[in-house]
Amino acid sequence: MDDIKQKRSLDLYATTVVAFIFGALLLIGADLPDNLRWSLLFAGIGFLLLRVALAAHQEERFLDRSDYDRHPISDALRTAREVWIFAPVGTNFLTNERCEMLRRGALARNDGTVRIVTLRLFDENDPIAAQLDALLDHPVQAAAASMREIRNRLEAMSRWQVSGDFAYGEIPFNPGFSIVAIDPQSPRGFANVEFHGFRNDTIGSRMHIHLTRADGQWFKYWLEQFEEIWRTTQSAGTHTPIE
Repeated sequence: MDDIKQKRSLDLYATTVVAFIFGALLLIGADLPDNLRWSLLFAGIGFLLLRVALAAHQEERFLDRSDYDRHPISDALRTAREVWIFAPVGTNFLTNERCEMLRRGALARNDGTVRIVTLRLFDENDPIAAQLDALLDHPVQAAAASMREIRNRLEAMSRWQVSGDFAYGEIPFNPGFSIVAIDPQSPRGFANVEFHGFRNDTIGSRMHIHLTRADGQWFKYWLEQFEEIWRTTQSAGTHTPIE
């Protein structure tokens, strides 16, 4: 029933129902034309072969950041109406180029929304700074310095004169993952969830999963995780759209 509620594999269920109906008719001795019987047989075989082929070519869900090179997320940002981002530091994702895409994309729309959450600003002596610095074997910048950079960037974005809604907030702890959701409420929306691990060789070696509405409960679960994070934000900055 969950598959039907989530509209997953409806073609498979429909074909199964038809097969059972015609199987029952044959079992009770219904006189079906031979051409109809053969058509159903070959249609069923063809459908099964198609399902096998699709399963063999199913989109890879377990990825690293090299996937952003093969499928640039910039393409989705340019056309997005709603963007949710939780990134403990954020400097790797919220580059100048991508922030500009947000300005020209979702924030240029009257119905556009961008929400961003990071960790709260801390100094070099904060234990969270040491924790974040330990995530990489070869960091190019201390986490505290990166946080100051991203805070300045978010404050600047909150002053933009744009049509969409922009807001950002902070949380005081690191849950060990990050989320980027593009148009999460739309049928074609998706969410990338990245797991930080410990002592990664580089940022690019971190694992992330790509989720869509077809993933049902797990897609919903990670969207709710972002909503929970948003509800606990501290010192959120907001922007009032231009009229």
